[in-house]
Amino acid sequence: MLKKTVSRAAALAAAAALTVLSLSGTAQARQGAPYIGYGKTNNTHAVWCVQHQLNYAFAHNWTGRPGSHGQISEDGKFGPRTEEAIRFFQSVMFVPKDVDGIVGPDTGYALLWYGDPYYGYDDKVTNAGYCNEYLPSVV
Repeated sequence: MLKKTVSRAAALAAAAALTVLSLSGTAQARQGAPYIGYGKTNNTHAVWCVQHQLNYAFAHNWTGRPGSHGQISEDGKFGPRTEEAIRFFQSVMFVPKDVDGIVGPDTGYALLWYGDPYYGYDDKVTNAGYCNEYLPSVV
């Protein structure tokens, strides 16, 4: 009798686990995340994500200009160096009219895609890392 009860409990636990796993979908960006830049309410984690993702993109030459931008401090504080790095990134990725030094949905998406995949998107954009929560994105 005890053996039957334990078997039923194990089967029930396995079914519950499968149900929970089937309900969880792929990670999606937080479309409602606030913009990041001067005049914005900047979250320290969000600014760190911008800085880290920029540094990764620059170090791995995602901007297509080798050695054209150095690393910036990853201190979570939005300042002139961070804004300048955002503007540089935008100037390479977008048309000139979109260079504003503010991380909105388009820039956020590009940072999640071209930055560190551990903190942004993996190669299929199905697994989103830590920065997904803090950067606005179009997805």
